[in-house]
Amino acid sequence: MASAEPIPSPPPSTRHPLVDKILGGNAPDTIRLSAARGVLPLAVQDLAYAQVRLLGDALPEVAEAARDSLSKLTPESILALLTDSSCDGLLIDHFARPGELTGEALEAAIAHPGIPDSTLEALSAIGDDETLTLIVTNEVRIIRNPSLLEVLRANPNLSADNRRRLGELERDFVGKATMRVNAPAPAAVPETLPPGMTPEEAAAAAEGAVEGEAPAEGEEGEPLPGPMTAEEERNYEEALKKTPVFQKIMQMNVAERVQLAMKGSAEERAILIRDTAKMVSLQVLKSPKLSEQEVSKFANMRNVTEDILRVIASHRDWTKTYTVAHALVRNPKTPAGLSVQFLPRLGTRDLKIIVGDKNIPEMLRRQARNLFLVRTQPPKKRGKKAH
Repeated sequence: MASAEPIPSPPPSTRHPLVDKILGGNAPDTIRLSAARGVLPLAVQDLAYAQVRLLGDALPEVAEAARDSLSKLTPESILALLTDSSCDGLLIDHFARPGELTGEALEAAIAHPGIPDSTLEALSAIGDDETLTLIVTNEVRIIRNPSLLEVLRANPNLSADNRRRLGELERDFVGKATMRVNAPAPAAVPETLPPGMTPEEAAAAAEGAVEGEAPAEGEEGEPLPGPMTAEEERNYEEALKKTPVFQKIMQMNVAERVQLAMKGSAEERAILIRDTAKMVSLQVLKSPKLSEQEVSKFANMRNVTEDILRVIASHRDWTKTYTVAHALVRNPKTPAGLSVQFLPRLGTRDLKIIVGDKNIPEMLRRQARNLFLVRTQPPKKRGKKAH
């Protein structure tokens, strides 16, 4: 019997110890052949991994049996392998590199964190439009391996839209490890007061100092602060930049910040939500650790991108909270078309403060004034019927 050539072992993993013995170079031919034929009591991931490794076995019968077993795997079995987070990169490469995967299996392979860079490069060179679109939208991997840009652009199947995406990605992120945060929004230019309101009333409303009325309050009566002023935000930003957490994040590249946005602390999310890289700041809103209190603070910020406010405003569970709805309306950076839907939810005192807030768009202030008058003015007396 031919002796098996030692097959280089990958880094230690959670694979069954029997796999390492089979591939260690000293296993009997009968054991290797049994593994190649798929008759050993091993988990599917372990068995498939062993069979891929045995394709290079010195005994032709073993290599042929492994090839035959792998070819008989059903599309469902392959998909199950590729969607397993523990799937080895060698397995992903075996199924993906030939360029024959489609649909969910192709999507799972390209999105899998374990897919080797060399596999992505091979697919970038030969892939069709579906494959290239999946690779182009895997932005974190392109940022981590910029050589993909050149390979993708050399493929004639790359669409004009995907070429545009790559250009934007290269311009904004590739090679830029330093984090930048959005600067505080400048104070809005004073606008014309809504009809029927005097400058004195507006000033009093803006300060929440209308006689006999308390500052803005929520549905249960708790005081609600308005958004920070531009100066307050600048001061807060300067203090933030001196913290050790900010300094640590400054040294991270985009891919690392994306991961931190999902797994980091509330303090780290408060910094990353201001990141000018959209994929980082938007990832903060997908964090499973995110609290409603954090969302309310984000909705109050004038130095986040409009996209952040749009996502918050479209999330029904978040906007059910009074503080979030109130913050979105008071934030001058929230698009007026989104803020207006929350006006009926606000209390009368909050509406009057909005009417006098010159930082808020005039259309929104006008709608707030109409609601305020409907709630506070007595209905007009009906005229007496003629006898």
